[in-house]
Amino acid sequence: MKILILGATGSIGKQTIDVINKLKYQLCGISFYKNDSGASKIKTPYKFSPINKKMSNVASYDELIIKSKPDIVVNAIVGFAGLEATLTAIKHKKTLCLANKESLVVAGQFVMRLAKLNHVHIYPIDSEHASLYQIIKQNPQDHFQKLYITASGGPFYKLTQQQKSNVTYSVATNHPTWKMGGKISIDSATMVNKCFEIIEAYWYFNTTEIEPLYHPQSFVHAIVKYKNKKIMFASKPDMHLPIHQAITGFKNKLPYVQPLINKYVLEVIDQKKWLPIKWAYDCLDSPKSSLPIIINAANEEAIELFRIKHIKFNEIVLLIGKAIKHFGCKDVKTLNNVYEVDKKVRNYIKKICLI
Repeated sequence: MKILILGATGSIGKQTIDVINKLKYQLCGISFYKNDSGASKIKTPYKFSPINKKMSNVASYDELIIKSKPDIVVNAIVGFAGLEATLTAIKHKKTLCLANKESLVVAGQFVMRLAKLNHVHIYPIDSEHASLYQIIKQNPQDHFQKLYITASGGPFYKLTQQQKSNVTYSVATNHPTWKMGGKISIDSATMVNKCFEIIEAYWYFNTTEIEPLYHPQSFVHAIVKYKNKKIMFASKPDMHLPIHQAITGFKNKLPYVQPLINKYVLEVIDQKKWLPIKWAYDCLDSPKSSLPIIINAANEEAIELFRIKHIKFNEIVLLIGKAIKHFGCKDVKTLNNVYEVDKKVRNYIKKICLI
């Protein structure tokens, strides 16, 4: 089995290489961004970076896929930048294992339509969605009523707004449970990550009956509520398992655990306190609108402003809220619209922050 990893030097990319080695699959190519030293240590015939032509022996994602001839493409690119790679993999009719949640958040209708047209399987790598996928696949005869995904809450779940204003970037990127990259660690702390995962779940499972639950232990990843039972999927917080399951097409059956209420903290999340959860449901009300694009673009720009100490941690969500209010919720009818909205929102955030 030949695997192409896009975003190979990041956290998910590195763990995917671990899984490939254990499965004795072939790593046929990689893409990376600016981690030259990390990319140089990876042995593979084809490498591509959008900004490093010297280390690239192909000129685009398109050429990378054509020459490496993968059976499976793993998209572990961070952020909006991963959308192009997702669309390219689907156009080449490659099975896609998707860790880049932004592809579905900003362009779910187009990604899913193109995948259906090209008969492409998209397997989720997120631990929550992989767990839901596993449960539903192993119970095809049952019709679920509701899907639950868990949120660790990040390191600041119990802090006040005033306390959050003093949070530094280094502290915010130090997740208490998971070992993740910088951006997703910030997203976890602001709950924007859970907003995105709710939107993702809508596109994967075609339902608006999705609810996040606060679960600081990060042991239970998802719960599927059926008419006569609940089934939980639980495992240690380690991404190797969902990566393995996605790459192998979820062919291995895994055990579940029944709810043990006294053992686990599973609490409803207050949407008034955590606006990104409210925004997620607003997106479900208008899944083909510009709203998720606005949230994502404003979030990515705000995180960068926080990184360079131009804004405070608690201002990330405030900036997203300003962008939502400024642009409103409009229909998105083409892929070009997605890119247009993304660009406008980024320029707006930079302008109001005088960057």
